[in-house]
Amino acid sequence: MSKHRINLVVLVFLLFIIGFFASACGKVEGQKLDPTGPGNEKPSPTQTIDRPVSPRVIERIEISSGLFLRKIGDGAYVITGTIPWEANSVLVEMSDESLVMAGSPATPYLTQQVLDWSNQHFGNRKMIEINTGYHADNLGGNQAFIESGIPVYGSELTARLIGEKASAIEKEMLTSIGEKDPAAYSAQQKAKYLPPDNIFPIGKGLDLTFGNETVKVFFPGPSQSPDKVVVYFPSRKLLFGSCMIVGWDKLGNTMDADMKKWPEAIHKLEQFPVDVVVPGHGDRLDPGLIQHTLDLLQSN
Repeated sequence: MSKHRINLVVLVFLLFIIGFFASACGKVEGQKLDPTGPGNEKPSPTQTIDRPVSPRVIERIEISSGLFLRKIGDGAYVITGTIPWEANSVLVEMSDESLVMAGSPATPYLTQQVLDWSNQHFGNRKMIEINTGYHADNLGGNQAFIESGIPVYGSELTARLIGEKASAIEKEMLTSIGEKDPAAYSAQQKAKYLPPDNIFPIGKGLDLTFGNETVKVFFPGPSQSPDKVVVYFPSRKLLFGSCMIVGWDKLGNTMDADMKKWPEAIHKLEQFPVDVVVPGHGDRLDPGLIQHTLDLLQSN
């Protein structure tokens, strides 16, 4: 065999070996991890999980005459109760199949309907609730959660305020519901406004981990009320602003508001990358709500 032919054979062999390893490496590096697939591993905690949500509603789900849901992503819902007024909260499925609810409808009556729907839709899942402030449209469902054995997280300031004002809120809610909805009024006569049963220091906030996902509860300072917090879902780029974020064309209830510090609190939310911002009230779900709130505060 000639020297040139030997060199050609060696070259072909080397190209084959290089091609084989390049192909094998390409398959490993380009492979999408499927936690449910055979032989695949779950993403490590350091990996970025992208679970998109959209300000455009994917599906509207009517639960009752006083309650509807808007699906904004896989396992992500905006809950809107309309008794005695329209108010939003969120329900999000986490990577370990736990459910996190931030805020609640204003009454145990509506909140129990959310829990019933969740059990039918998701089955029996671990759930937690996060109170975003002491107003009724932030934690009015605590009685339903606690009676169902669902942990309710809230700041020490929220717990103190609801303890001081629960009786007055219960009377106010009965008056607000009135005779417009006899079933809701009858249920409200038995309602109790309970404080959260898992307390955290408001200044430190709260970081919770569910599988490979985290939830951040953040207090940027006094705003629409002295104890209002926001709840951020990093993997979703979803911010539940509660009543700190305004979805209407006017500010709404400012009886407890710190009008000087509220804009400062909103500016601190700009640190969070967001695709969806859920206000305490209103239909808008877009990131522009942060600037919209600032504009309303500046023009007030």
